[in-house]
Amino acid sequence: MKLLILLLLIISVKTFSQESISSNQENMKVDNIYDSVYPGGEYNFRQKFYEIFDRGKINGNGITQSEATFIVTSEGTITNIKATGINESMNKEIERVITEMSRLKWIPKKLNDKAINSKYRFPITITFAEDQ
Repeated sequence: MKLLILLLLIISVKTFSQESISSNQENMKVDNIYDSVYPGGEYNFRQKFYEIFDRGKINGNGITQSEATFIVTSEGTITNIKATGINESMNKEIERVITEMSRLKWIPKKLNDKAINSKYRFPITITFAEDQ
């Protein structure tokens, strides 16, 4: 009896966990998706960001976190730069740096070899050492 219940349980989980594919999804074929790329890659983006970033403009203690988001347009330009986090001075500095970096064109995201707009997310955490 226990074996029968276990078997029914396994079959029901297997049956209900499968996803159905609609006819629209079957007809939609995505060949290639390439993400937005900063000239020289993500490593160069981070390096340039930290070269321009001025920690002296930020008022804070301990660990401070923010997240920058922006749109990379299909033409490779940066728009809608926003930084969110608890520390307003850090948010302003992040927005200033990314605005300055936006002079360079990005390689836009491509979907099936067609350039499209994409959202880029850049989380930042800084730890301020306390004066002793």
